[in-house]
Amino acid sequence: MTTDAAAADNDRADDAVADELTYGDAIDELEDLLDELEAADVDVDALASRVARGVELIRFCRARLDVVTGDVDAVVAELVALDGGPAERNGADVATDADGNDANGNGDDPASDDGGAG
Repeated sequence: MTTDAAAADNDRADDAVADELTYGDAIDELEDLLDELEAADVDVDALASRVARGVELIRFCRARLDVVTGDVDAVVAELVALDGGPAERNGADVATDADGNDANGNGDDPASDDGGAG
């Protein structure tokens, strides 16, 4: 089998894995596989195929994590855009209005600061 043919077979196998599994199922199977490989009585004849299956599962999990990371980044970027830009907490950049007031009406003008008295 040529390298291209082997790569195509791997892609088809990866697609089959993706159609059958959820991320949680893949993790569970990987944990079972690891227990099996760590056992003192591991079947040497099945070792190569079990390791190959583990590689398939790891590829699937990494790809799934990449997709989810991209999805989460997109949602966060959308929320930031809806909020008018980056709004970090704890003294960092906080969105302000035209008068320099944040969402709570607190301004950045020291002359108008009453020292926290309310």
